Parts: sequence; structure tokens; C-alpha cells
Amino acid sequence: MTAAQLDVDGAIRLESGLSWDLLATLPVDDALEDGLAGARDLLWQPWCARLVAPIRRRLHAAGVLAAESVAVQCTLFRKTADCNWKVPYHQDLSVPVAARVEHPALTGWSSKPDGLYVQPPEALLSDLLAVRLHLDICGEDDGPLRIVPGSHRAGRLPFAAIADVPKSARERSCVAAPGDLWLMRPLVLHASSRALRPNGRRVLHFLFAPPDPGHGLQWRIAV
Repeated sequence: MTAAQLDVDGAIRLESGLSWDLLATLPVDDALEDGLAGARDLLWQPWCARLVAPIRRRLHAAGVLAAESVAVQCTLFRKTADCNWKVPYHQDLSVPVAARVEHPALTGWSSKPDGLYVQPPEALLSDLLAVRLHLDICGEDDGPLRIVPGSHRAGRLPFAAIADVPKSARERSCVAAPGDLWLMRPLVLHASSRALRPNGRRVLHFLFAPPDPGHGLQWRIAV
């Protein structure tokens, strides 16, 4: 039922199987400068890369991830009283790549401090799986991710069309306990409100993908 539920809803919650003793020793806060809400490219950190194999095994055993899938990005998100951010409903359309490739199916090229990004075809976006590892309690008051179940099945939406998608009656909050995983298809509509009681909750947001992104692209890093 796990894989079927992911196909239908576009997001599911699983226990990671990672021990609290392990999670408590991760040097996560060292990756963030004071006042920042997040940090990208944590996969270059050995402690972060070591998390990939046990998470991949857990997801493969649950039938939601191919054994050959690779992690191509990990971003740390943190909400504090000083950095209590929100984002409106959107889809995640850009992926990190090693170099620019000229192809009509590749659009939306952009450069960020950590490197180059592109918006690939919908077929690749549909194969991606975002995996959010919660390091702290995330309840309704902690600014959890909110999703619209099933919205990924509409495919890639023009930004202007997102406002027209019914949300309030279908919306689900991705509350979690430490060690929980929220699995999400990047095309599912998702948003996040400011925390009512910002407690510094931290999430490691991994992106898993096929080893070959196609169209001559290469991942910037693949673990």
C-alpha cells in the first residue's frame, strides 16, 4: 500500500529507521550561519553522504525507490524566531546539474551560489522523489510543510494556474516526529507557513533521482 499511496497522494510519511542517537550526533547546526534559514549542497559533507545508503535501503524495502537511485541534493531547512519564513504553494521544477547542455527540452536555466540549475522535462520531474528527514518535532504550530494530495497528477502547472487549484478542503499538514521521513513528489503542490512557535525545527531535504538524467545532463553530485 505504501507505493500505491505515494502514487495517489504524491506524499507519504514513513519512519526512517534511523536511531535518535545517530540523529542527535549529526553536526547539522555547523552547516548553518547565524540567521540563515537553510543551506544547500550538504551532500558534499561526509556525515550527510553517509545518511544516503540507509535511507535508500529503507525506501527500496518499502517499494517506493529503485535500488539504483542516487541522491543528487540535500538541503537543510530551519525555522527559528529570527528566521521564521513562509513560502506559497508551488512545485519544485529545478534540479542541480554539472554543466549547461543545449537542448530544447531543457529550460529555466539559473545560477545559484551553489551552482547551476535547470528545469528538465516533466518525465524526469515525475521520477524524482524528495525525502525530508525530520530531526526535530514538527507539529501544527511549527510551520510544517502543507501539501495538496493528488495535485502532482495534474503534471507541471503554469505558475498562474496554481492559484486556481482547490486547496483548503484537501490540504494536509506534514507533521512529524524526530526520525520521520516525508516522501514527496516534487510536482505535488506544497507550501509552508510561518511557525506559530518557532522552535528551530530542522529538516534535511534529500532529492533522489535516476542515475542518468538524460539529454546529456550530468548531476552535480550523485551519492
